[in-house]
Amino acid sequence: MPLPKLSPLQSRLAASLIASVMLVLIYFAFMSPHFAYATDVDSIRPEDHNHERLLRRPFLDPEYEELELSEPTYEAQFAGVDRGIIGRATTEPIILTNNGMQETNIPQGQLMSYMFSNASLWGPLSPIKSGLPSQIILNGKVKRSVDETESAGDNEEDEEELKLRSRQSNSGNQRLLYITVTACEQPTSNTTTDPPPQLQLYVSQSQDNITPGPGKGPQVEIKLDDGYALYALNATGNVYIGVYGENVNTTYTGVWDAQIAASIDQPYHFFWNSSDPNLFLVSSDSNSALLYTDPLIPDSSNSTLAEAWMDMSPGPFTVFASDASDNSILGLQNSYCGLGTKAQISASRPGQTSSDIATKMTDIGSGSLPKQQFYLTGLGPGKTYNIALAMNGTIASGNSAVGAGGQVFRMTSFTTLSSVNCAVITGLSFCDQVAYSVPTNPGVFNDTAKLAAFYDNATSQYYTSFRKVLAQTPCNTTSSAQYSLARTCDDCANAYKDWVCAVMIPRCTDFSSPEPWLQARAMGQPFPDGTFLDATDRAEANLSKSLNGSRNPAIDQTIVPGPYKEVLPCEDLCYNLVQSCPASMQFGCPQPGVLGFNVSYGVRPMGIADTNGRFTNMTCNWPGVVYHRAAGGRIEPSLVLLLISAALGMMMG
Repeated sequence: MPLPKLSPLQSRLAASLIASVMLVLIYFAFMSPHFAYATDVDSIRPEDHNHERLLRRPFLDPEYEELELSEPTYEAQFAGVDRGIIGRATTEPIILTNNGMQETNIPQGQLMSYMFSNASLWGPLSPIKSGLPSQIILNGKVKRSVDETESAGDNEEDEEELKLRSRQSNSGNQRLLYITVTACEQPTSNTTTDPPPQLQLYVSQSQDNITPGPGKGPQVEIKLDDGYALYALNATGNVYIGVYGENVNTTYTGVWDAQIAASIDQPYHFFWNSSDPNLFLVSSDSNSALLYTDPLIPDSSNSTLAEAWMDMSPGPFTVFASDASDNSILGLQNSYCGLGTKAQISASRPGQTSSDIATKMTDIGSGSLPKQQFYLTGLGPGKTYNIALAMNGTIASGNSAVGAGGQVFRMTSFTTLSSVNCAVITGLSFCDQVAYSVPTNPGVFNDTAKLAAFYDNATSQYYTSFRKVLAQTPCNTTSSAQYSLARTCDDCANAYKDWVCAVMIPRCTDFSSPEPWLQARAMGQPFPDGTFLDATDRAEANLSKSLNGSRNPAIDQTIVPGPYKEVLPCEDLCYNLVQSCPASMQFGCPQPGVLGFNVSYGVRPMGIADTNGRFTNMTCNWPGVVYHRAAGGRIEPSLVLLLISAALGMMMG
């Protein structure tokens, strides 16, 4: 049958229809795979170059493309449609990079998943920039930021669990990886003071468990300890991590806020799991406290290094403190960000006014070793405070640096004095080793700087008189003409300064303290509020000059502090004075058991020091006393009789 003859118009229309049909066929032939991507992103093979674009990730680790998510939360079923294009919504792990901290909210009953990739695991180590003059050495242990701890003696048992290993290089097919988690916030309760359950950390290296969490496996589970967890493992490839918060919404409301990080260098966060807090109370009064760290170097033989530490302002450490009755910090004591969030007193909190922290470097104490001083004010009388030493890890290099999550030492506590007639003074010009509480009266001295100047000026006057007497001794002469072949005039001057500062500036504590080594003073005077001791105590005080007054008469004449107790000067201060100065100066000391000794001098603690030479009880006072035993052994007395120097005749024995 012959085909119909088309007009020119009909021919053009037919050609257009045929072209349109061909375009439609071509469109479906080339564009149909995109519908599969839309419904089954997870089924795409690793070699597909469009995978990264479809996942819409700003950065996709190459190792991540090989993952097959095996636990879908959504699985659609359509009749006649192949399973390969059915949609499954999954929770993708958050990618962790080396020293790249992730902070996130963790709702109750939910799991947050992370992955540290094989590429990051075998990446280059990061540089460590401490910003410090040298490694910090605390009690014979080298604190190399947080990379390792070397002990000069036996390691403490409680340090073994979290003892850090040296920084590594590539070794075979595995590499040491540190995973840390800290809780910054936690759910709260109106019905209990107990903290909520701790977050749980899960770690897996198995492709069979790429979202580790409760009830899964194989995996390792670590429960945070007071807001902190560290897990170190020898990794060989991708490491999968989960952080889970238990569902306790019947008792607690709110969410956890947590930081998580992984590092091939050092732990990003660190808690020093040791019984030693490396922070110690020097002295306190009713509204302030003075605390020191341990010395930061073992000796001062390198004067340049010691000066570099002393020039560091304000110092490498910070502190966090809270009233012991405050429960909001419970469960977060080992977390740097948790303490920064919840501690009532923080040196790094802007605008803090109720309680302030002044910190600086000091070399007070035996050996003149640099240490950091913290002076807390605005405290309450007779209150106990919990306090932790910490280090901000971002001092040198920012939030993405090695160890930038900060370090925390074990929390310790101190208690302020109850009475207002003792006040902490420090920073004296002449008696530069004095840093403790002294008798005061707020009605006479309401400024501790003026109080310190009062004591310092009076003591320096005694020293000036002493130097005039010492100048009559031939100091720079031949050995045969010297008063001693073992001691010099400089030794005498130093011994006198130590002695006179301790005697003229008594160390003060509450009159109510029951410690047996304390000496009651000024019992006949009124307290600063005008009240007196009862009649019986005043009658007893009238029978003893040592009970009814102060050893330094200027205290009773000018300050009138009222009843207080004194930590007496150590006996060896007097013995050292006698042994160091010419006999012509007629200095002398009483021996224990002789009349006058018990109200004049105290005995150093015997056998109560810890392994680092620190004493918890200050049974006597000496210049620079903090908590360390002074260098050298005890100096035995060489004289039996009690003699009083004519220049110091106004002082009580």
